[in-house]
Amino acid sequence: MHVLMLCALEVWALPDGGGAPTLYRTLRAYGEWGHRVTFVAPTVGANHFSPTGRPRNARPAPPPDIPGVSFERFHLPSLQESRLPLPGLLAKADQKLRFALLFPFLAARRAARVLMREPVDLLYAYEVHGALAARLLRRRWRLPTVARFQGTVLYPALSSPLARWRKYEEVLALRLPANLYLMTNDGTRGDQVLARLNPAATEKLRFWRNGLDLERLRPAGPEERAERRPALGLPDDAFVLLTASRLAAWKRVDRAIAALPHILPSLPNALLLVVGDGEERANLERQARELRVDARVRFAGAVPQEDVLGYMQAADLFLALADLSNVGNPLLEAMCCGLPIVTVDAGDTSDLIREGETGRLLASGDAMAVARAVIALGEDSSERCRLAAGARRYAEEHFWTWEARLQAELEEVERLVGEHVGAGEARAVRSGTV
Repeated sequence: MHVLMLCALEVWALPDGGGAPTLYRTLRAYGEWGHRVTFVAPTVGANHFSPTGRPRNARPAPPPDIPGVSFERFHLPSLQESRLPLPGLLAKADQKLRFALLFPFLAARRAARVLMREPVDLLYAYEVHGALAARLLRRRWRLPTVARFQGTVLYPALSSPLARWRKYEEVLALRLPANLYLMTNDGTRGDQVLARLNPAATEKLRFWRNGLDLERLRPAGPEERAERRPALGLPDDAFVLLTASRLAAWKRVDRAIAALPHILPSLPNALLLVVGDGEERANLERQARELRVDARVRFAGAVPQEDVLGYMQAADLFLALADLSNVGNPLLEAMCCGLPIVTVDAGDTSDLIREGETGRLLASGDAMAVARAVIALGEDSSERCRLAAGARRYAEEHFWTWEARLQAELEEVERLVGEHVGAGEARAVRSGTV
């Protein structure tokens, strides 16, 4: 099977294999199952983060070497390539227009070249901008199509026509006519959004959580945990609060920093460990300095995915304080590692984090509310152990491995392609061409 995948993202969002592993694992699984994937993407993706903060200074990294996957990359022009500094609003407008308007056209044109030179069995639109490019291609090529979304930001906008208009590219993407829709169940209520915007998609939807490496992600024993801390430069006696995410505004890592001045009088050994990098890092560092807690905040920066486990096993508590949803891979990984969790009840977070059973579920991310929850757990080791055991038990009973998750997808896709081939043969028989 030859899959033509359209995607505006880089395989790894952060340097050195950092960021969410979903796209990489998907590509690798298709190759391991003996399929070919032609991956059409820009040289610098929409999820790219450069520590310089300026795309023109960022050298495109070579694509990863994944068996069975070939890359068709193209340059996506930007105003930020000029030598003139751009005001913040203009830079944001440039980013939005490049990916919402220019990327779909250039990606569809590059994909059309692939379609004209070799047979393709499946069109795979990965995320919003990939779906916009697929809309253009489907006007000419009637290939079976998969639309894949890693959650959605649209649920809060459903009740407001103006809010939906402001996110017009997401709305258009979710309305893409496709044969199969894969929506990550990340707590953002993507199933409800898709049902509202594209009712015909409901019966074709597979609403699944991401997979996890359940054997590798496990609680650390006392000796292993004691070894982790010196290796990461963490004090043995620190009470380590961990956040792990891309440092984007909507992740609300600022709430963890805002809670520290209220935590430290009761837990003077508290240390906030921030794993990840992104456009908000400078603002978060400034916030820590202004609140005079910078000595108790450690920014680890971008961490290769395989190294995140070490930070999980060195921590005492995991914080997830976003407004949209907190059911991303980092929280799932923290549950697997048996960490007590403090999180905000946003989206469908309460499906996983049940107050007093698998963690502490807060009604809001108010600094005092976060501080009270952290202090209570910091002063009660038996309660931490009980919640940690509950989180690990839930993970063992309800989460699936990456292998199982991707096998389920591949079986659906192979069935779809098989049905399309069978339907084509039947049409040929009826028309007398075979």
